[in-house]
Amino acid sequence: MKLVKEFKAGKLYEANNFLIPVLEGSNIEMGEQYGALMLESMQQTFDLVVRPEIENGYLDQAAKDLWVNRAYGTGTIRTKDFYDGVALGTGWSLEDVVLLDQIMEYGIYKEKLHSFAGCTSIVSYGEQSKDGGMYIGRNLDWSPAFNKFPTVFTVRKPNDGSYKIATAGWPGMYCAFTAMNEHGVYLDVHDGTSMGGSLVFLERPSLLNTLTDILSETKDLKSMKSRFNGMLNSLSIIFTLADKNDAASVEGSSLGGNRIRSAKDDTLVVANTFFNEDWGLGLRETVSNSMRRFSNMTDRLAENRGHVDAQMTRDLMDIRLFNEDGTFKENGGCTKPSLQDADLTNYQTVFDINDQKVWIKIPVPEYFADWTEIDLKKLWN
Repeated sequence: MKLVKEFKAGKLYEANNFLIPVLEGSNIEMGEQYGALMLESMQQTFDLVVRPEIENGYLDQAAKDLWVNRAYGTGTIRTKDFYDGVALGTGWSLEDVVLLDQIMEYGIYKEKLHSFAGCTSIVSYGEQSKDGGMYIGRNLDWSPAFNKFPTVFTVRKPNDGSYKIATAGWPGMYCAFTAMNEHGVYLDVHDGTSMGGSLVFLERPSLLNTLTDILSETKDLKSMKSRFNGMLNSLSIIFTLADKNDAASVEGSSLGGNRIRSAKDDTLVVANTFFNEDWGLGLRETVSNSMRRFSNMTDRLAENRGHVDAQMTRDLMDIRLFNEDGTFKENGGCTKPSLQDADLTNYQTVFDINDQKVWIKIPVPEYFADWTEIDLKKLWN
């Protein structure tokens, strides 16, 4: 990694065009560091995804007030302080800072009723992995627009007793989309609207901010599952959860609450369909081919039982879903480097939970960046 900028205790690194801000101090100090270090990229992102919504009238002043109060007004002190710090570091209004961070949940609220994203995660540990360690591969699939600005891997080192965390996202979007804390607690998010309902509750706190609080305060999988059992989601979403010893998926509906699906035989595959039979629902394919991705990766893991490590996980995540001609690949995987159904794979990650290492990749040819290692032990120390 190359150090490209410093601001107070914060440092901004770059590796293969990935931006890695490392923040340290109180939440307001870390927010200020983030804003100062990331201003240029944040402005680029704001102009691409927020400004058009303002100019076309969707985000009028009443809508802005609603979304800002929903995130900031209902946020924890951690959330408020970080937002305040980002506004201080960028020189932006608090309104603009919050709107950029909330643009994804706003986008789900605004969209028509359909499944519009297709992410995939695979988990291997115990007898499924080569050495008993916990390995997690994850594809985040979304709109091609999200490759027009940098992928950001943010590292926080708070001094308020909260746990150190690291999250993959984009400039000015701080949610734990794909994240781990210093105790090896892991979390990632998948669109769940095709199963749980494409409805966003405006009078519930932003779920995306709540995830950062959970990751900052939770030391093991059991505790994290309890947190989700006690929540009413603002939107329908599916989570991969893990610690060093076990894994599970939370299937969340904004209308029907959460159900937990536990890993079996030391392995787990997560896509955008509810698989917990307690819902009383039938299995449902989505426009992003969730069932196909799920069955592909379940088969690939079974073929490699007892041999999975970080390199094997990267190799499995690189297997494509489609052939170049748009037909499904025989013995295929889940990765979509180009737009061949509802979305493409914006970025991929592999986490070695026990060794606290992460690899991140962008498979999209126009923005390609090969697997890039990030050593969290070094950055957290």
